[in-house]
Amino acid sequence: MKTIIMRVAFFWVLVLMLLAVAVAVSNKARILLVSLLPAMESPVKTYPLPGLTEWRPVGEKRISSSDNPNARQVSFGRALHTDSHGSDEISTVIAPAFELDWIAEPNMFVTEGPVFDGAGNIYFCPVYPTENALLVSIEPEHGKRRWVVEGFSLGCGTPYVLIDPDTGDDVIYLGTYDRAMALTTEGKVLWDVPTGLPTLDPSVIDGNKHSFGMNYLARYDALVAVMGDGSVYVLDRKTGQPLLDKPYVMPGAKTGVTNFSLPKVVSLKANRDAAHMFGGQENLNGQDPVSAVLHIAAGEKQKVTNFFSIDSNTGRLWIAATLPDDADGKVDGFAEYAALYGLNLEKKGEHYQFDVHSVTQVPGGTASTPAIRADGQRVYIADAFDSVYAIDANTGEQVWSFNVGNKVAGSLTIAADNGEIYANLRTQIVKLFDRGDHAEKAWVSKLDMFEAGPFQSNFKALGAEVGANGIAFTGAVGLNAGKKKFPLKIGAGILDRETGEVRYFVEGGEDSVSSMVTGPEGGLYIGNSPLRRVLARAVLGEAKSPMPVQGGITRFKPVHNHLIVRDALWAAAGRARNAATLNNPAVVEQDIFQINQLLDQAVSVLPVALQEGVISDELLAEFQGNIISQKAALGTDSEKLLKLADNLESMSRRL
Repeated sequence: MKTIIMRVAFFWVLVLMLLAVAVAVSNKARILLVSLLPAMESPVKTYPLPGLTEWRPVGEKRISSSDNPNARQVSFGRALHTDSHGSDEISTVIAPAFELDWIAEPNMFVTEGPVFDGAGNIYFCPVYPTENALLVSIEPEHGKRRWVVEGFSLGCGTPYVLIDPDTGDDVIYLGTYDRAMALTTEGKVLWDVPTGLPTLDPSVIDGNKHSFGMNYLARYDALVAVMGDGSVYVLDRKTGQPLLDKPYVMPGAKTGVTNFSLPKVVSLKANRDAAHMFGGQENLNGQDPVSAVLHIAAGEKQKVTNFFSIDSNTGRLWIAATLPDDADGKVDGFAEYAALYGLNLEKKGEHYQFDVHSVTQVPGGTASTPAIRADGQRVYIADAFDSVYAIDANTGEQVWSFNVGNKVAGSLTIAADNGEIYANLRTQIVKLFDRGDHAEKAWVSKLDMFEAGPFQSNFKALGAEVGANGIAFTGAVGLNAGKKKFPLKIGAGILDRETGEVRYFVEGGEDSVSSMVTGPEGGLYIGNSPLRRVLARAVLGEAKSPMPVQGGITRFKPVHNHLIVRDALWAAAGRARNAATLNNPAVVEQDIFQINQLLDQAVSVLPVALQEGVISDELLAEFQGNIISQKAALGTDSEKLLKLADNLESMSRRL
């Protein structure tokens, strides 16, 4: 017994000594120490069911001047970064409580997240897939496959689920490098056209030929896609016919490798671990898809390495791309500098062409998609170092910059209310306010989801999509070493918009380089692309993160659904109370539109809460009748709006 005690004591003395040494040594040494130590458990914390948020809208929210139905706030993700502006904001509430439900299509690597139609069906495009699959649709209940569009692609990014302005029906649009399609939600092909770009070679993995997804140009009722090599094509939405005489090519040259390259031994391990998502080890033919994805995620070897945004007010495209090769003073085939380009599409004779409206240099380039404020007056972007910029959309000039303390490793989330901006840093989320001529920091998130083991820490994985009651994100525990993050465990959570504190969090799911997405029912969805966890297993050892890596789509389903009803009613009440103070009819009309979205969400979720057994038949009938009567009487009169707010707040406190 004494010998056992001495051995245990010696082990912990050794651990403490290593901990002390690790504080002072380099990141490489810390990585080596963690790889040598036995696996240490980092249990997830247990969170109680969250209460009501204190966050409220104040004053006029920003709105689009376009009357196109796709220019309004959306209630679920329809495009990469949610909408054409890249806002990453939905108008309804995110489930306050949820649990891991399923992972579907685990053999597909998904670098851009899924999108939904109004019925909740899910659509996504895999990268370098294991089968002849261009686009996959699955149903939301169990993640079972509905249908597949066959074809080869190096990735068609995120499809766009558009509301047809003529019929009101949802239509699915997708674009690869050489092929674009329109389909009904049942998979019927409406049109299938070549893009005007060269046909892809299935035997070559080339990140330059990656499409980041479709976007919508409401001004011309057109669809736009941008490729990694800077090629841009524009298609008529109804027919798929090109509006350009030939695809436009962005100025600039590809970027060099500025982050890091994988040692060969790590690359071999990582590709072997991920081979089931890339056609199997025997089909890789010596190629290195893990490194290819790593370079894309790091903004390397391409002209364009992010999605782009389109202003629904003016039709202007905002694309982050490189400057010409010689802009850095030397001609070597690589661009040292990057810029934010504002492009206008103008009709010239029978066809259209792009005119460069503005070019705004971004220090060191950017890893963020340009995000447009709802009114189109400002564009927000982050540089490659530690700062966020507000750009005047009319002039392309910088209005302000703000140092957020670390690199933004994900796109900025731009809320319509209160001038709120959420910056997704490498390890945290920072909330800023746009105060006009300057920015102000509100908070830094308090991520403490796991009881972190030795050398480990909590950090943000994916973030953030903002809803009317909070901010959805994924978080991880693992090793944070300089530019490298090695997540060992993953989970999903929701932050409070007012405080930045974690309201709820559960372990599960998979790592991703995509973006957080919320479905029509309030559930959380992730496109699985476990790049960082693959590298963690290759560098630190598979025992440190023993769950096998999986592709596909992860769903966290809502639980305690009465809380969705509660939060939707509470958010609608806050919206109504604020609208009663406003004198701008256009903004009030948009507020009423959002109130209706929230009330519709509450009505749709009530039967689910009944099935869970958390509300009674009597309460369901009472609430349904009350909400329906309130919707019928909804108007712009201030007294009626205040009365509605009182009623909804009273109902929400009963849940």
